[in-house]
Amino acid sequence: MNRIVSYTLSLVLLIGFVILSSCQEDPELPDNLVEFESDELGISSSETELTITINLSREASAEASLIVNVEPVGLAYDVDFTTEPATISNSISIPVAVSATTASFVVKKSEGALFDGDEKITFTIASAPESLVLGEKTQLTLKFAEIVATTGAMELNGGGPTYPNKVFIDLSANRQTAVARTTWDLGFSSGSDFRIVLNASNGMLARALDKTDLNSVTASDTVGWGTQLSLGAVFAAITSTPVPDWVPSAITWIDDPSGDLSKTSIPAISATPSENKVYIINRGDGPGTPATKLGWKKIRIVRNGNGYTLQHADISATTFSEIQITKNTAYAFQFVSFATGVVEIEPTVDRWDLAWTGFTNSTNFGSGPVPYYFQDIILQNTTGIQTAQILTSIKTYESFGEADLASLDFGNQSQVKIGSSWRSGGGPGVSPAVRTDRFYIIKDSDNNFYKLRFTALTTSGERGKPKLEYSLIKKGT
Repeated sequence: MNRIVSYTLSLVLLIGFVILSSCQEDPELPDNLVEFESDELGISSSETELTITINLSREASAEASLIVNVEPVGLAYDVDFTTEPATISNSISIPVAVSATTASFVVKKSEGALFDGDEKITFTIASAPESLVLGEKTQLTLKFAEIVATTGAMELNGGGPTYPNKVFIDLSANRQTAVARTTWDLGFSSGSDFRIVLNASNGMLARALDKTDLNSVTASDTVGWGTQLSLGAVFAAITSTPVPDWVPSAITWIDDPSGDLSKTSIPAISATPSENKVYIINRGDGPGTPATKLGWKKIRIVRNGNGYTLQHADISATTFSEIQITKNTAYAFQFVSFATGVVEIEPTVDRWDLAWTGFTNSTNFGSGPVPYYFQDIILQNTTGIQTAQILTSIKTYESFGEADLASLDFGNQSQVKIGSSWRSGGGPGVSPAVRTDRFYIIKDSDNNFYKLRFTALTTSGERGKPKLEYSLIKKGT
């Protein structure tokens, strides 16, 4: 009898605990902070407009609006500049879409307006709805002159754990530019050569066919190797026993990670049309859980004077579309989306130093180099940018100064000179983390010298939002 009573009492307590637990509210999420990406920006004489971004620390739970006050000095609205959205009583109402992690507005110079360089506008996030909380950087000063930032700290807008963005960083301008990595497919060199680069941020692969007629290519042309043309297939192959014979050739399906344009997957486009083959493209994966498959294309590229003609189609199509690409030496590459045509992705060659992204790198698992996808890679602009790594055992970040530059050896450069060296790799049961035993010296295209270190791989435990800080060592002359 006592046993029955005891059992019944235990059951009642258990049920009561379950009911009490189910009645408790879900754990509260941390505040959704809103703040500017930086506290000072400059708009150069050659720029006609500038997009200013406001970051949210996580996705917006509902549609909302931010009120930003506008205080110009030495400028008059509608005479010297305008904004989009427009100001009303010296304030801008900035819409925030549901699920958005950023909001933005545009400052536009008025046509024909003249500037002395001492004009500025101070923007202040004055109010936010209850669902959002003001962060630390609620004020930004926009100077109507080029700035050379002396210090800076950034939380990179990579977009979160599925790393949807590629982020370009301009240290001297204290500016970052986040671009959705799925907005382009191929890059066309603006240099004297005729080279094509694949979108390594999506894990794109390319393989040549011995054909030059795009319409004659069908899925049957991939029989025997079509299932190999993906990063997932390569990884499965190198972890199998024995490793298949085709694995060593997989490294030729990507561009050389160093950024050397003489080692691209698609060779230089020949002036003789009959020498330009058809390529099968696996466009890789977009963001998502699971990752979104971007699909396959067949392409052929020929020269068009000093530009390019891209022919592309789905593999089963019997007709194709064409996109004309004109070189523009203000940019290293002209970028193309199969869906939308020519698109602007990178800033001009003198407007970025580093970029953060997911990236198709190479690694060696014992059978030679193979394509391998890395998150959190730092790339450098190969046009005029040099970087060097300094270990803190040799010199601390705080103590490194202008006098130390004389003995600095920048050595060989490549776009992956920093690469993944700033973070530990992680592994089973081990989370990747920032390496605190090193920092980097950056020499930009204007001969400004900066020291830079990474301070966080995550923000509130979330990947895709790394942090860095930097300081000017010597201003260019």
